[in-house]
Amino acid sequence: MDAKKDGDRFFFVHQDKHDSNSPIIECLIDGVSAPFAIINDPEANQLARWQLITKELEFVESQLIIALDRISGCKEPVSLDRRDREGVILKSLIDSAIIGYIKCFNQTKGRRVKLEVRSLFPTKNEFTYLKLHTLLKDLRDSYIAHAGVSNSEGSQTVAVLDPGRRARVNNEVVVAHSSFILPGKVLITDFLGLVRYVLSKHRCSLQEKLNAFCKKVIENPKKFNVEAVFNKRG
Repeated sequence: MDAKKDGDRFFFVHQDKHDSNSPIIECLIDGVSAPFAIINDPEANQLARWQLITKELEFVESQLIIALDRISGCKEPVSLDRRDREGVILKSLIDSAIIGYIKCFNQTKGRRVKLEVRSLFPTKNEFTYLKLHTLLKDLRDSYIAHAGVSNSEGSQTVAVLDPGRRARVNNEVVVAHSSFILPGKVLITDFLGLVRYVLSKHRCSLQEKLNAFCKKVIENPKKFNVEAVFNKRG
């Protein structure tokens, strides 16, 4: 019995490379074409949707690793400006990571599965992670996805006396000032630890479900319409 998740050795080629839901036309294992059949079954479909959450968390982990690597040479806090290429990249990575992480806890019509806070942080041992999770959700709700009140963005109108006055130009100036600030390096590092914790627990849970389902398929391939594939074994 061998239950495998998508990724690493497995690569699936879709009929339309721009449509993730288009039919799979080829399965490659270590670059070699392999026989395959789609299992059209409610339990199988749910397992595949759980794997979407795995992949989402893996993207989040990678985004945070890249962000931490890039932010290591920056002064904190980082004040963002559209003309600062590095700042734009960092904001994109961190905002996307927070959105992707919280997305895993939200029920949607497409996935129809979600992570549960109570099952991931059930005891006092996970209280620190729970506090961080709540903070990230607040950041997503009040700053990234919606225009709320947050320390990450601010705006003020300021009256300024310009010392570099030019001829026939008033030196009294009114400026509408706005600013964005990234979360600090410590928070991003803690966020990475949280993601790895959640990803580890989710992977273990999904692997148990995959193993159980794999056993059902192997014991009764006809029920799942995969006997033609299994009969091609060497």
